Amino acid sequence: PTPLRSPRRHPVTIKGLVIVALVLLLQIPLFWVGSLRVDRVRIHRQAVAGMTEERVQAMPVVEGYRMVDRSLKYGVLVMALVFGAFFLFETLVDLRLHAVHYGLVGAALCLFYLALLALAEVMAPGWAYAAAALASSLLIVCYSAAILRTVLRAGVIAGLLVVVHGVLFVVLRMEHYALLAGTATLFAALGAIMYLTRNVDWSLQDSIDARVSSSSGTVKS
Repeated sequence: PTPLRSPRRHPVTIKGLVIVALVLLLQIPLFWVGSLRVDRVRIHRQAVAGMTEERVQAMPVVEGYRMVDRSLKYGVLVMALVFGAFFLFETLVDLRLHAVHYGLVGAALCLFYLALLALAEVMAPGWAYAAAALASSLLIVCYSAAILRTVLRAGVIAGLLVVVHGVLFVVLRMEHYALLAGTATLFAALGAIMYLTRNVDWSLQDSIDARVSSSSGTVKS
C-alpha cells in the first residue's frame, strides 16, 4: 500500500515565509539593474568628458539616473506591499495562489525599474517614471484579473499600484523629508493590514488548510 503523506503544518505560515524568500530572491534582478545603471553612468560620463560638472549635473539624463538609483532602494518595500495585497486576498476571500503567480508579478515589478532606466535616457525623469509605472502596472492588473478571478479585485490591485507608485514618486522628489515620508507610509500600510486582518483567526486558518491538505492526500492515495 502507498503510505499516506503527512499533512503540512501551518500552511499559511509557510506561504508567508515563501513570499518573504521570493521578495529577497527578486533583489537579484534589481541588483543587476543597479549594476547596469552604473555602467550607463560611466558611458555617459565618457560621452560628456569635455563638459563642466555643473552642466553635466543639469542634464535630464543625470537626474534620471539618480531617480533610478533612489527608487531601487525602495524595491523591497514596493514588492512587500504588492505581495502583501495578494496574500490578503488569499486569506480574506479564500483564494489559493501559487508561488509562480507571485513570481510573475514580481517579474513585472522588476521590469518597472529596467523600463525606468531605459526611458530615463530618452525622456524627462517625470515622464519616464510615469511611463514605466504605467507599463508595469498594466501587466500586473491584467494578470490579476485572471488569477484573482474578478475585475473588481484587479481594480483593488490597480488602486494599490497607483498609490504605491504615487507615494514613491513623491518620496523620490523629496530631499530632506524622504525618510519621514517613507516611514509614515510604512505605518499607514501596517495599520491597514492590521485593520483588514483584525478578525482573522490565523490558528484556525492553519488547521483548516492542514485538514484540506490531509484529505487531499488521502483521496490521492
